[in-house]
Amino acid sequence: MIAFIRLWAWFSLRQFRRHAWRSLAVLFGIALGAAVFTSVRLATDAAVRSFEKSVDAISGKADRTIVKPGGRLPEKLIADILRSPVVRAASPLSSTYVRIGDVNPEPLLLIGIDPIQERPLRGWSLSESPSTPPSTSREEKSSPGETAAGGPAGSQWRELMNTPGTLIAGGGFLSAAGLHPGDSVLLRSTNRGAPFRILAGLQPEGPASIEGGNIAVCDIATFQEFTGIFGVVDRIDVVFYPPVTAEKLNALRQSLPEDVSIEQPSETRETGQAMIRSYQLNLSVLSFVSLFVGMFLVYSLISLHATSRRKELAILRAIGASSRAIFLLFIAEGAVFGIVGWVVAIPTSILMTGKLLGRISETISHLFVRVYVEGAGITAGEAVFSFAITVLVAVAAACQPAFEASRVRAREALLMREAPVRNESRLIRMLALAGLALLATVWPLSRMPAISGIPIPGYFATFFLFLGFALLSPLCLRAAGSFIPPIARRVAGETAYLGSRYLKDAGARVAISAGALITAIGLFTALAIMVHSFRDTVYAWVHQSINGDLYARPKMSDINHYRDPLPPRVVKELMRMRGELDLVPYRRVPLSHKGVPYLLEPIDTGQFLAHSGFMFLEGNRETAAPLLDAGKGVLVSEVFSTQTGLRPGERFQTVVAGAGLDLPILGIIRDYRTQGGVVYMALAQFERLTEDSSWTGTSIFMKERGPGMDARITALKNRILLDAADRGYSLEATEGTILRENILRIFDETFAITTVLLMISLLIAALGIATTLTILVLERAPQFLTMIATGAATGQIRAIIGWEAAMMVIIGEALGLACGFVLSALLIYVINKQSFGWTFIYSVDWLTVGASFPLVCATAILAAIPAAQLVFRLPPAMVLREK
Repeated sequence: MIAFIRLWAWFSLRQFRRHAWRSLAVLFGIALGAAVFTSVRLATDAAVRSFEKSVDAISGKADRTIVKPGGRLPEKLIADILRSPVVRAASPLSSTYVRIGDVNPEPLLLIGIDPIQERPLRGWSLSESPSTPPSTSREEKSSPGETAAGGPAGSQWRELMNTPGTLIAGGGFLSAAGLHPGDSVLLRSTNRGAPFRILAGLQPEGPASIEGGNIAVCDIATFQEFTGIFGVVDRIDVVFYPPVTAEKLNALRQSLPEDVSIEQPSETRETGQAMIRSYQLNLSVLSFVSLFVGMFLVYSLISLHATSRRKELAILRAIGASSRAIFLLFIAEGAVFGIVGWVVAIPTSILMTGKLLGRISETISHLFVRVYVEGAGITAGEAVFSFAITVLVAVAAACQPAFEASRVRAREALLMREAPVRNESRLIRMLALAGLALLATVWPLSRMPAISGIPIPGYFATFFLFLGFALLSPLCLRAAGSFIPPIARRVAGETAYLGSRYLKDAGARVAISAGALITAIGLFTALAIMVHSFRDTVYAWVHQSINGDLYARPKMSDINHYRDPLPPRVVKELMRMRGELDLVPYRRVPLSHKGVPYLLEPIDTGQFLAHSGFMFLEGNRETAAPLLDAGKGVLVSEVFSTQTGLRPGERFQTVVAGAGLDLPILGIIRDYRTQGGVVYMALAQFERLTEDSSWTGTSIFMKERGPGMDARITALKNRILLDAADRGYSLEATEGTILRENILRIFDETFAITTVLLMISLLIAALGIATTLTILVLERAPQFLTMIATGAATGQIRAIIGWEAAMMVIIGEALGLACGFVLSALLIYVINKQSFGWTFIYSVDWLTVGASFPLVCATAILAAIPAAQLVFRLPPAMVLREK
């Protein structure tokens, strides 16, 4: 081993030092790819862990959670549950996000609990504070989560139950608001605002650590008085006498009403995980492309070393080095690039994670579920995984050039001329057949269903697509080298002929670099098409379905799961203005179908269809609209249909607010809300079935159109908000133009990370082409010098190399575009549909797609300049003397 290390230092390390800039460029590529891959994984993993932690902390030790889909549970149900002989403890819990005072910083999560019944489920530990009265007994310092005989533990918890308008605050809330125990704070919900006195702070552990500690806990009675929602709770957490058996669950089930369900505490976590898992996986796969493309740089440099040092390798063989030792020398070069690249990547990835974390968590919160991520650090497991992947990729890149180097024979040391070029025709045909076989598998793989909600067959189809095109590239280059040169000669002369002619002889040696270019351009093209298609489709959907002039709803309606209705007085005031306005009221009820979350959205279909419309994918628009308005059916979104398998003609069945719904599905429509699918039904029908006429919100259309519309909409908005504020209500009134702009802005921000990763991959691929060009020039240095010796000008040599680079880029661009168009169809109609449940209207942004060609071509042409300089380092006479 020591001898091998000394040999490697003498043979390889000196080469790295001799060509320091070239080595640093490759190291930069592999380090950048590893940093991107690791940082994306760290950021997405931190977001997932934060979500899981918050769900687990709020569930505590509960064995089961009892909820009422689409509504709240009657508080009297707690007594019935506690009378069950199988139940050891049951505790109610209600929560809502509120605002602090008249400003609107980060929303505060207010949680209502019963401190006595809470004790067996969750641990709320009070923090030590100078403002907290000193206590000497253990009871004074304990929390309702600790078991202690004799009622709630601690004077603060007793005061919380006995004194209305009091709360115990999380550390994040106290520090952000600059408050201390004993201070008062004004909290505002949808319907009212009220002052609260802070009794104590909470230790940042268990449930008090969620939302970064930006929470507050109050007694359940205080919570009901503050929100104006009496006699009901959000959920009841239950602890059974061990063990938990099917018989005990059935016994509890029989004591509950039919419209109440018993869920695993982990179901919320699993549902949220499923919603963000596809985004996490897709982003991880995309980030790996940067590392994957960086591997071609390692391949190119090691190939360059193997090509330029054949004489030295032959001498090593002549003095006793085995082919295995030569192979390991070059494998070690790849391993060193991987190791050093990883070491450089780790601090870089930590810095990048800080930049990505906010963007990724914000995207997940906008698109899927609310997450609060305080920070991310690299774990030992992640460090090992990142190290293994980076080194494995670098070693894999070194395998082929290492194998070629190991085939050098000792007799080449005695030859005074270059080794004869092998006939690669058979190899190229075999590679092309393998490529065609891989491409033939793309279609059947794309038709296979997802596995556990993950489009694994689609990912395999994508990988086989890239690999198939890469294996076809040598044959395409050889064919181009046969047909293009005569045309190039007529158009641009002999230099173009000679430059394009060499494509025929380049063969399999450029397959790897061509594969890198095909991968980068193919992915760039596919994602450019997908993003453009998505944006165009979302733009059409927004301007057809969300085209109101003004939208009114309660404050923080979305993060409170649409539980707070518009106050009745606000509704009456809006109804009085119907002479000048058209209202499209709606309800939004979060439900789930066999674990698949969705929104049931009853809407005034008559008014909606008079001003807006649905984008139908399946079903007849003319026949579906009157049936929907009459309450004789529902429309479902593409996401809902994909995730549940329900199609037009089948029945939609659910129970909401104690009422059973059983209606036919009239059609499938496009809808791009990401927090599950949507089911539309007539609002009038919903109100008849549930006897609930409240609204979640309303769209507003001005009857009088024409000049001055913007001013009238702004005046109406201010009028609604001022009237609501005078009555103590917290509303959101958003102008339609601003709402639509915000939706498209969120969409653009979602793909900002994708764009950066793509540009990095494209840059690394262009560097790979430059390195490959250098290898080819070195191989043909004697030919170029012979041409110079016989009268060729240096400008002609540069032109030949430039034409060679241009033709390689043109062929790679053509194959990459073909690959990209196929991949775009896979992304739109397979991977996105299986991951998120939606498809788009296919549309090509030709300007963006074409932007890759000048970028890569310019890089390759510029690379031809230093490559050509290699030819002129030796005098032609020296080469001729060797021959």
